[in-house]
Amino acid sequence: MDPDRTDSDKLFVQAAHNLRIDIAAAVVNGLFLGLVLPFLAVMALRFGGDAWDTAIIAAAPAAANLLAIVWGRLTQKADRVRLIFLFHGLARFMVLFMAFTVNSSVIVVLTLLFFVLQGVAMPAYVGLMRSIYPDSIRGKYMAYVRVSGGISTLAGIYAAGAWFEGHFRMAAILAFFLGIIGIVMFSRIREPGLHSVRNTVAVSWKDTFAALTNDRRFQLLLAGIFIYEFFFLLPSSAYPLYQVEKMHLTNGQIGLISMATTASALVFNPIWGRIIDRYSTMPVLLVSALTGAAMPFVYWIAPSMGLLVSGAFAAGIASAGMDLAWINYISRSAGKHITSFSGIYLTLVGVRGILAPLCGVITMRILGTSLLFGISFFMMLLSLIPFVLLQLTHSRRQRDITGHYNEMHKS
Repeated sequence: MDPDRTDSDKLFVQAAHNLRIDIAAAVVNGLFLGLVLPFLAVMALRFGGDAWDTAIIAAAPAAANLLAIVWGRLTQKADRVRLIFLFHGLARFMVLFMAFTVNSSVIVVLTLLFFVLQGVAMPAYVGLMRSIYPDSIRGKYMAYVRVSGGISTLAGIYAAGAWFEGHFRMAAILAFFLGIIGIVMFSRIREPGLHSVRNTVAVSWKDTFAALTNDRRFQLLLAGIFIYEFFFLLPSSAYPLYQVEKMHLTNGQIGLISMATTASALVFNPIWGRIIDRYSTMPVLLVSALTGAAMPFVYWIAPSMGLLVSGAFAAGIASAGMDLAWINYISRSAGKHITSFSGIYLTLVGVRGILAPLCGVITMRILGTSLLFGISFFMMLLSLIPFVLLQLTHSRRQRDITGHYNEMHKS
């Protein structure tokens, strides 16, 4: 029997085992997320907050990654599953504390702490996904997990809007217990011995930045996603203000908008996963950048409730594509620099996550809400330029590899 074949079979069997655990944990964690996170900015406003509070809450998920390159360096030899369990578990307690406050500033601080604690483990998560799922099925398997989590997130959002309207405390307490159960389930994932952190080679700062400066494709990826997400986040603090103060929407209606984003993401996750596995990340990046611009566009043209839902649906398509594309791109191209490259990427996520919502508030105060949405729309379209250049660079490299292989075959 071919020993390589045996090892390969074992790897795929273990991947299937980890997938079942990952999906089960995603279902429970999806309920946890849906019950609370979509309503944080709204609750801050209802507790007396203002545009700056919503800006900080909008920035929190991305800003938490500001030190990702440092976390990646400090944790590159740590047990990835245990690290994720520890910091994601601690983050759940911030949601529990939210249940016992009616102060907008406290909600903001707890939101920041929640995302910062989760951000410590994010570089480890990227490395874990590469180690537990083989390249040929990673996009598909990650899509399965996201679809499962997305369906349960929809259920959580519906429950929060329909059953817990006016009862945020009960929703937060229930979410806390579900979050603890979900992270305990996730902790049962096991890495294959071949790819475990015991076999990880530490990479120096010098090697990390040398690889970055010499990798033009990674530079184009960073540029495209930075432009896209910066201007996507630019009006993020204006959305809840528009919904609450301009359109006077209820939590149930706001939940419906959030559900549209989640629903489209779970529909398109398997589509994007299959495209990535069969072809590449390139078409996913291009289509996602184009589709995501619809979100600020519908707010810019003085929308109805139906248009808001449509824009949210388009944003879900784009977010699903971007999420799967960057993780799979780095997993396939970074080599031994996987932790450092993901750390660099996530650190830039943090930079734009802090700057964009704050710049959005300033822009809104100077130019008004309508122009803010218009600027966001047009500037997001500019992200297509580095993505097109990345596509051309990728195609040229593929032709070079094919030509070299053909020459070798002839000789």
